[in-house]
Amino acid sequence: MLLKYKYKLKPQKNQAIIISNWLELARKQYNYRLSQRLNWFESTRTPVNACPLNVSVVGALHATSLQLIYHAHS
Repeated sequence: MLLKYKYKLKPQKNQAIIISNWLELARKQYNYRLSQRLNWFESTRTPVNACPLNVSVVGALHATSLQLIYHAHS
């Protein structure tokens, strides 16, 4: 009985570049959001799970935040 599938990607050179760029942007976004969360914790000393669910912990996502992150860490 087959329970799972295993796929191996073999992207072309231009596809590998695009995938690499997307992974780099995802890494930068994750690190930026993590730093915002840690800065918030340092300023309030309140555990993140103690906040109400309807309140944003790290602030709203702005349209240009990805561009700012990309340029700040380049």
